[in-house]
Order: sequence, then C-alpha cells, then structure tokens
Amino acid sequence: MLNAVELLRDAATLTDSVRLVDRILRAGLLMRASDAHFDPMPSGVRVRFRIDGMLEEVFTIPPSMASGVTSRLKVLSSLDIAEKRAPQDGGFSWRMIGSQHNSLDVRMATLPVRHGERITLRLLESGGRRLGIDDLGFSPSHKAMFIKALTNPQGLVLLTGPTGSGKTTTLYAAINYLLSLSPKNILTVEDPIEYEISGVAQAEVDSSDKVNFTKALKSLLRHDPDVVMIGEIRDGASLDAAVKASLTGHLVLSTLHSGSAKGALTRLVDMGLDAPLATSTLNMAVAQRLVRRLCPVCGGKKRSCEGASVCHECAGRGYKGRVGLFELYSPALGIETSMTDDAREKIASGVTSELEVARVMGED
Repeated sequence: MLNAVELLRDAATLTDSVRLVDRILRAGLLMRASDAHFDPMPSGVRVRFRIDGMLEEVFTIPPSMASGVTSRLKVLSSLDIAEKRAPQDGGFSWRMIGSQHNSLDVRMATLPVRHGERITLRLLESGGRRLGIDDLGFSPSHKAMFIKALTNPQGLVLLTGPTGSGKTTTLYAAINYLLSLSPKNILTVEDPIEYEISGVAQAEVDSSDKVNFTKALKSLLRHDPDVVMIGEIRDGASLDAAVKASLTGHLVLSTLHSGSAKGALTRLVDMGLDAPLATSTLNMAVAQRLVRRLCPVCGGKKRSCEGASVCHECAGRGYKGRVGLFELYSPALGIETSMTDDAREKIASGVTSELEVARVMGED
C-alpha cells in the first residue's frame, strides 16, 4: 500500500477528479489529519491538512482540475452542484478501497470566495478505538478528581476551552467511562453528532430549529435518563433547562465558553443563574487545551536515532499526537488546580516542550 507521500506524488499525475479526491482522502487518513482545507487561488487550489492542530500544505490542485474536484465533493455530500454563490454544508461516509476498517465520516462546508469556492472537510475516523479517560492526559490526581465529579448522580460537569481544544472528546470519554461502570440510560443532544456511541441515544440539532438544545433537553427528560449530555450551554434557555435537569436527579455534562475553569462559575452567573445556585449545582468545571506530544522516537529532534536525516515516526515534525493540559475547579469539593502547573509537569516529564506550551497558552 502506498504511503501518504507516495499517494500525493501519484495524485499529481491524475486527470480524473474522482480518483484525485480519493487520493487526497486516503492521504488525509494516513496522515491522521483532522481537517482538509481547499483554498482556491489564481494558481490552483491549495490543499492543506490540519495535523495535530497545525496546518500543513500538502498539495496543489491545478486550475484545470479545480471545478471537477469541487463538483465531486459536492456530489458525495449531496450538495447542489449548480449553487456557487451561497454557502452550503453536508457530509458523507468514505471508505478506503480494499480496507474494511479504514473509513471516514466527512463533514463538508463550502464558502464562495474571490477565486472560487473554499471547501473545508472535517475528517472523523469511524470505526476506530474511542479515547478513554486514561488517554486524555489527566495526571493521576486530576483523573481521580474528575471521576469523583462524574460519579455524583446529579449536578453539572462542564468542559471549557476554545474551539478545537478537545472538549467533545473529553465528554465522550466521560460517557464511555460511565457506561463501563453500570447500565445507565444516557441521552445526548449535539450539534452535530461527531461519533456514534453504542448504547447511547443521541439526538442532533437541526437547522430548521425543530430540534434545538432547549427543546431537545426538555424532551429528553421525559425519557427517564440517568445522564444527559448537552453539546453546549449557549444561552439562558439552555442553561435553565440544564440546571433544572441537574436539580431533579440527573447528571448533566456539557461545554461552556469560559477562559478558565473557575471562570465557568462567573459565566453561569453572567448568564442569569443565581450565584448560590450556581455554586451548589456545579460539580466540576474542567478547562483544557491541547498541546502536541514530543515524538516518542526522536524526542523532538526530528531525526531518528538510527541516523536517518528525517525521523520516520513523526515525518520530521518532532511531535506526534496531542495531549491535554487541564485545570479543575469544584466549589463543592473544594478543588482548584492550575493549568500552568499541569503544563510544567508535562514539560518536566518529557511529554511536551516549553515552546509548544508557549504556543498554545501564549505564555513565556
């Protein structure tokens, strides 16, 4: 089987848009890309992959192939090929030819720009092993605190952090952990559903507003849940529904926009929740960021110890994979940890580097 570099080199010789799209998707899967960006430019369409949070230019589609590639992706996503002046979004499932396991769930969004239509693909590997709590990067003490909050039968557990910081992955890991303890009725409302979880009823918000977070949560509570996961608490109405659920014997997991773990409490009050009620309802807030892991082979030196000029494990990046930096806050349990301290520990143990932490956290 061709590796990613060979696939992209081979793609440069293709004149068939169907085969070209297949090559790009195969390369994205092999390179563990989370997103693929197609940027139309006068010289062609620049293709970039986001790998471990960083954008890398990997290919340029010639102008003669640009329209065919766009049309092919639109057909796969069931979008209107003739519509070129309005944004569209859709998705499709894709499987690598000759493999029963390597497949992707792809979400696609288009945007008309000066030189054509910009396309972004979110690449979600399907059928693979889902991350558990042990895979996230919690220190032993943080893991114990997080599990203690999860095993409370009611209350709010909130994940905070910027887009792309891994909040949804942590929520899914928490749900899988709860499922492993004992049979539970777990229901979710998400926008969109990123991964299907066996044994969990997952509802998706729709664009027509027939199903939104508030309506769905009210409906979910009629289905006798033990645990409810809300993709995001985004307004006063969804907050009110989440708090009422947590006060009536349900554990509610969700995300919230806040700069820090302790700031989640302030954010709840700013959204209209009474301060004493916010304090008593919040089991735990977890703030997180993702940093790249130093390559396990070259340790960030980008060259392998066998003397090769480029480390084959990390393709000369010096990093492979990502790990979370966390801070936890719980007014009920009297817990308040520091993300800076967590970063220092991971640097000292060789998990990541000072430069990477500074890049992500914006600190010296």
